[in-house]
Amino acid sequence: MKRFAPYCYEPLLAIPAALAILLAGHAELGLPSPTLAAILYTILVCLVCAVYRMLRGRDRLLLLGASAILLLIPALYGLREASADYHYTHRYLWLIPLLALGCHLCAALSRNIRTVRYLAALGIVAFLVFCLIRDIELSRGSVLFFLTTLLLLFADETQTLWRKSGHTDHTKHLTFIAPFVVIWLGLMLLMPVSDSPYDWQVFKTIWHRIQDLTISLRQKTGGTDDLYAYKIGFSDESSTFAGDLEYSNKILFDIERVSGTRTPAVYLAGQYCDTLDGLAWTATVTADDEENNFDVLETQCAFNRESQSGDYLKFLDLRITFRDFASSYLIAPDKTRITKAQRDLLNLTTHGRNIQFDEKQGINTEYVVYGFRLNTLHEVFLDYMKTLEPITEDYWIGTLGYYRGSMDDFTYERLLTYRQQMYDRYVHEISLPASAREFLEAAVGDSDNAFERMMRIQQRLSGFTYTPKPGNLPDTVTDGASFLEYFLSERRGYCSHYATAMTLFAWAEGLPARYVYGFHVPFAEEDNATVTAAHAHAWCEIYFENVGWIPFDATPGHTDGSFWAVYSEMDKNAWAPVAMPSVSATPTPAPETTTETPSGSRLRLFLYLLLGIAAILVFAIPVLLLDRLYHVRRFRRMSAAEQIRVLYRRNTKILNYLELPSGEDETLAEYRARLERFLPHSTVRWLDSYETYLYGANVDPQKVAVAMLRGNRELIEEFRGQAPGLYRLCNLTNRLL
Repeated sequence: MKRFAPYCYEPLLAIPAALAILLAGHAELGLPSPTLAAILYTILVCLVCAVYRMLRGRDRLLLLGASAILLLIPALYGLREASADYHYTHRYLWLIPLLALGCHLCAALSRNIRTVRYLAALGIVAFLVFCLIRDIELSRGSVLFFLTTLLLLFADETQTLWRKSGHTDHTKHLTFIAPFVVIWLGLMLLMPVSDSPYDWQVFKTIWHRIQDLTISLRQKTGGTDDLYAYKIGFSDESSTFAGDLEYSNKILFDIERVSGTRTPAVYLAGQYCDTLDGLAWTATVTADDEENNFDVLETQCAFNRESQSGDYLKFLDLRITFRDFASSYLIAPDKTRITKAQRDLLNLTTHGRNIQFDEKQGINTEYVVYGFRLNTLHEVFLDYMKTLEPITEDYWIGTLGYYRGSMDDFTYERLLTYRQQMYDRYVHEISLPASAREFLEAAVGDSDNAFERMMRIQQRLSGFTYTPKPGNLPDTVTDGASFLEYFLSERRGYCSHYATAMTLFAWAEGLPARYVYGFHVPFAEEDNATVTAAHAHAWCEIYFENVGWIPFDATPGHTDGSFWAVYSEMDKNAWAPVAMPSVSATPTPAPETTTETPSGSRLRLFLYLLLGIAAILVFAIPVLLLDRLYHVRRFRRMSAAEQIRVLYRRNTKILNYLELPSGEDETLAEYRARLERFLPHSTVRWLDSYETYLYGANVDPQKVAVAMLRGNRELIEEFRGQAPGLYRLCNLTNRLL
């Protein structure tokens, strides 16, 4: 045991560390769950690294070559027989060896470098604390193996610092206490644990306070509005299109449903842009005339006269709380009513449709917004828009009565002025290229209803392809017309492309339209949701007289939250999707697949395994032959004195194989006398020559070398007769050289 103790140091540290990382990050390694086979594979690789550390010369080369060949077998199988994604789905076959090798290297460095031990221990503690704070669940085994590695590092450092007499090699001390650590690990794995883990609430609270303080300081010192930082596609700071998207899961703010009905998704608007300047959407309207409240009142007035108004709109009140987000814009649903009390409480001002705080708000800013959403994708909504009646002054006054005098300033005369302002502010002339005119004519057909025409355009655009990486626009695209020509030819992009195209087509139809930037958030079965930067989105709003502004989202896959079942369908699924006509497309033929029986697959794996064994033999035979030639040639070139030393090592090695080693206090004469009781005299005479060489005078080294070489041959023959199997193995692997 003492002989191998120094070589046990690295695997003792590497194995628990590698298993801890394997159990914690098995998904990243490509394993759905940490199976027993993966655990044994990890331990095996760590042991191979330890054996490599013990070996020397050709033995290291043989082990390294055999390991490389065995690792190449699955790569060859995946390349020749398996699917295209085989190497990715089975990446653990290569990542686990890299993991074990990295842990073994770290353990080897920690043997002599105390700083590595400190960094490894601090890294483990920091990782466990991070998982605790971030509520990242680790398996019980992963935590125990991390703690085992910490315990071993602590014990090793204690042995290093302990001033003691006698043998002070800390690597051997660690080896001899390892059994006690294994017993401790086994007891911990067998002990029962509570199903509800301790939440460490005190430490989490301290951490959250530190986070809040850090974010607050950053927000106060930063000058850029975070809404611009996460703005999809276009920016007020740039006149160029942003190119490919990079998703981020950074948490920005939380939303909570205070009242109202649940919804599969919610659109939260941030900024409303009215002008396309080159390729940059900007907000140029600065008038403070409460566009948002006129929009809410006009929409309510349009549907309140219906007995089943819930078929068309539903109320939804949300509480919004900023986290790592700082902005001067009020984040709110499209149809949001802002009362005078809210304006005063939150210090709000309006610039056209944009509602902003007087000062940029940061972490822990909290407010409640009151609004509603429209059932735009349901067929009853389309039918209603076809028969939409003008809003009379009586209807308008009746709607104002719901607010008990708080909206008395919004007179019918001001509504008429507001309508004209919408056309003046949000209609822009655009010269459509020929491809865009053809697309528009094909989409709208013979429809004479403005809302239906825009719905058809939205439907046609949503049949394009969504991609977050469409690439940068070519240099020839410089304005709205050239953008439409390019987009309609490529027919792919992300939300900014679709929102821009929808807005431009609305302008071409003579309708007020604007580009809206905000967030599209799934909000189905829960009363709250967390909004991240990945939820950033853009869509279009179009104004229709007598109903107000209506959102249009042509981005593929982003219309699922705009409908619900009407009263006549309540016996059906409450969130059943509306059957929208699909855009015709040529179906892609499914690739032909072939099935293979399990026995055939096992046979192929067996054949590849045989191929690997054959490759190892093909690799090993030349290595051993070259090694034999090297040793023979090197021995012949040695001086007689060097040959004597080499032959002594060879002969004592053979005696060790015959289980006849020399004693620690035994002289050469005593050793020869003991050997003669078990071996023929001819096999031990070389010891007389060697003793004479060591202690005699005027001895010819050449004659001693010849006598020892003769004794070596006699010993080899005796070894062959007593242990033929072991002899053949040692002879094939050059152990007798």
